[in-house]
Amino acid sequence: MLSFSTVLDRAPKVPQSRMVHSGIAVWAVWSGQLDPAFGQMFQDYGGFLIAEENYQSIWCFFGDEALNALARMHIWGRVNKLSMSLVAMPASILIGPKLEMSVGATVDATRQKMLPAEEMRIWIHPNLKGAISGIPGLSTVPAPAPQGLLKAAWELLDPAPGLSYDSGLCWYFITKPLGDPLDKNTSEGWRAIYGKLQHLLERMGIKFVSHEGFILCPLESLRQFRAWCREVLAMIARLKEDEEEKKYWPSVMAAVPKKGHSFAKDLPRKIGLNWDRLAPDFPHMSYRSAFLLGPDFKINEARYASRGNSVEDWCNVVLAAESDTAQAGSLPIDYPAQLVTGDRPMCFYCGLTNHDPGQCPSKSLAGWDPGLWTTLSAMDITDMGERFKALESALSGDPRSVVASLLSSKDAKAILLKAVFEVNFSSQLRMIDAVWRSKGKELPAGLSQLAQREGEFLWQALDSLRAGQTENAEQFLSQALLRYSRGYQPRAVQGFLAMEAGDWAKAVYYWQEAGRLSYSALQRATFFLLQGRAMEMQGDFQKAIGLYKLAGKECPRWIDPEYRQGVCMVKMGFADQGMSLFTDLMRADPAIFNRILVDPELERGRIHVLASLWRPWNEASQQAATALEGLSALSGTIAVHFPPEDAYLKESSDRIQELAKLGGVKNYVAFKEVVAGVAALREDLKAKVEKEIISIQSRRLARFEELKSIQREAAWFPFPKLLRDFNRDFNFCAAKLNWMRTTALNIPENFRKSQEALPLVEERIKTLRARLVSLRIVRDSTFFVMLLGRNFMWMEIAGLALALILVPIFVYGLQQLGQVAMADMVERQKWQLQKGLVLVLSIMAMALAAIKTAITFDGKKKELFKLADEGKLPKKKKPQAKAPGKATPPPTRAALPPGKESGKAPGGKVKK
Repeated sequence: MLSFSTVLDRAPKVPQSRMVHSGIAVWAVWSGQLDPAFGQMFQDYGGFLIAEENYQSIWCFFGDEALNALARMHIWGRVNKLSMSLVAMPASILIGPKLEMSVGATVDATRQKMLPAEEMRIWIHPNLKGAISGIPGLSTVPAPAPQGLLKAAWELLDPAPGLSYDSGLCWYFITKPLGDPLDKNTSEGWRAIYGKLQHLLERMGIKFVSHEGFILCPLESLRQFRAWCREVLAMIARLKEDEEEKKYWPSVMAAVPKKGHSFAKDLPRKIGLNWDRLAPDFPHMSYRSAFLLGPDFKINEARYASRGNSVEDWCNVVLAAESDTAQAGSLPIDYPAQLVTGDRPMCFYCGLTNHDPGQCPSKSLAGWDPGLWTTLSAMDITDMGERFKALESALSGDPRSVVASLLSSKDAKAILLKAVFEVNFSSQLRMIDAVWRSKGKELPAGLSQLAQREGEFLWQALDSLRAGQTENAEQFLSQALLRYSRGYQPRAVQGFLAMEAGDWAKAVYYWQEAGRLSYSALQRATFFLLQGRAMEMQGDFQKAIGLYKLAGKECPRWIDPEYRQGVCMVKMGFADQGMSLFTDLMRADPAIFNRILVDPELERGRIHVLASLWRPWNEASQQAATALEGLSALSGTIAVHFPPEDAYLKESSDRIQELAKLGGVKNYVAFKEVVAGVAALREDLKAKVEKEIISIQSRRLARFEELKSIQREAAWFPFPKLLRDFNRDFNFCAAKLNWMRTTALNIPENFRKSQEALPLVEERIKTLRARLVSLRIVRDSTFFVMLLGRNFMWMEIAGLALALILVPIFVYGLQQLGQVAMADMVERQKWQLQKGLVLVLSIMAMALAAIKTAITFDGKKKELFKLADEGKLPKKKKPQAKAPGKATPPPTRAALPPGKESGKAPGGKVKK
């Protein structure tokens, strides 16, 4: 025998039920091969296969459709012989949090066992007889129940054979375009998509009626209902993708069961739907109808933050293929329903619906807090979802008192709640406080340039309004009007008082007056925005957008007017157009992403918004991952470029650690900051390396010139064999400088080696300079002696020649003068006289040579060095080939090229 508990164990487990519905369960047991038409027939009547096991299965139905399905099955079984038994009994249909479906059964029911009958038999539980009696042609006959069934008065189903027992599952489908029917853009946009819908209706053979902007069509069966929903959603997806054709226009859609309604033109008003709050492009219906569509469709909440608790509650559907993409491309944020499901009109100050403007918690908040968005950007998106759940639980009691306590707290869920109130700061009283005190002329910069409070009665009126003391505010305001009859401040407070009293016309008038009396763009933009906010609250979104545009023209750098335009587009149902504005804002300020996530006024299009945010989120996530991958390589590159003790390396390491830490935060703003931070770090490294390369090249050229001058002076040292240490240091410097000239310094290893080599070269050059002092002394002394010797030799030769000539001339002169005796005496002593004269002349020659050498030494030295630099010194003849075994004499000059650097670094030893 087959056991009911065996197949029930295969049913999905629902530990916590979100919905419980009293329906009908059918337990089927059979033998042999089961005809596929069996399951298809149950599905056509709205049956759900809960579980299936060898030769048995469990089906459940929401209502009496099960009985019509069983009747049709009985008639079909008469023609197609089946060895099958079916047991129909009341059951509780359990629907879990993720809309998984199961069946609840009593302990006695789970103990049932049964064998398949030779011919189809359908056993009806006695509690279903009342429902059977209401179906024409359907009845039961008493019969002994098979052993193993629950002890009850079971009877066999006995349908009349002549009836069709059609399913009662039929719907009316209603479509309404978004926008003002009198608007030209709406009429043109709807006309394009209307042709597509008309063609689809004609192709599927569905009649329809068009009235007052609505299209109504009946869907006569579950199959037609499924096919229509599938075709409509596929058509919308194609039109959205085909941007060139531009035939897409958003519309809201709803399906209602035929039962209880008639096909009339006033049907859209009778079904009790607020068409202005439905999300566009999704067919809306009850959960009962949505479940009947089957696994090809995915069910979403009618409002993102709401959760249906009954199968009669409203929801919307999307194709499963698209839902898979949406699931992979939708942010995991569950917005707190307590913030958007209040029974009051939307608050002017914050957009919530659980309080009136006079009691808005934003009145107790301090001034502008842009740092709140920075704090929120450090919160992981999964943590954000958890904090939203915690906030939902916290607000489940008395939201007003809980909000007041949370706003004074500093925990994570309090930060999210504060962000909710910070979204609409520009239309709150604390904004007016900042505008009055602002010394700036534009927004938002003017909000950070605040002066002290000045003016009597004005601040008392504003503080009384913030404290909820309306009467005191009016008294102070009357005095302020007398004191400041031409001031814009009293009109601003009058506008808020009128708004809280619900007199929108007066509020707009006062703010218009305040704008006319304003004298700066900051003030005028504020009052344009307040007027736009008033129009937005009244549902006149077109006028609101126009006023927001005027505010944006006054202060182009202020993002709030453009953001409000996007919110208005979403509220109108044009979520795609609103997201286009939001995307532009996110490029300028990534914090807008988090602002969109916490904005309670985007409830109508939140499904669209979260799905649209997935693309920039995913792109930013991938870019951040790529940047983080490059960050590790960048860290290694910096470490290769700079030594461990370098200050830039330490600074860069700190920045890399901060970026790596920020990369662990799954937040759009964090993603963008990581990408920008890595790009900035890479640019800084590039600029630093380029600057260092220029510095290295400049230092290399300076060291080259120093080495060149050292070589020029040391090349004249007369004892080259004594320059072993000098040559070693010189050649080391020349080799390093030559390597730095010829190598590519943009390669990290070469850059690092150049940085390390330059200090060594500079240190060696200092050593060479110190040694050059001694070399210069020896060189100059030697050169001086050589010049002295040369000058002395020429003077000595001249003196000797003069002595040889003067003595004979002197003798001859004496003889001519008649001094013969004297002439004879000189003649006899001429050699002694010449010796003395030579000695005197030698002394004089030495003295004159020393004087001349001292006078001409520097000039001769410079002239000689100049000739050497110009290469005009006489060249030595090349030495003849030596016999083997004999050494070649060393070169007489160093290897440095003369004159300016010719593009080559010095090289070679200093010898002479």
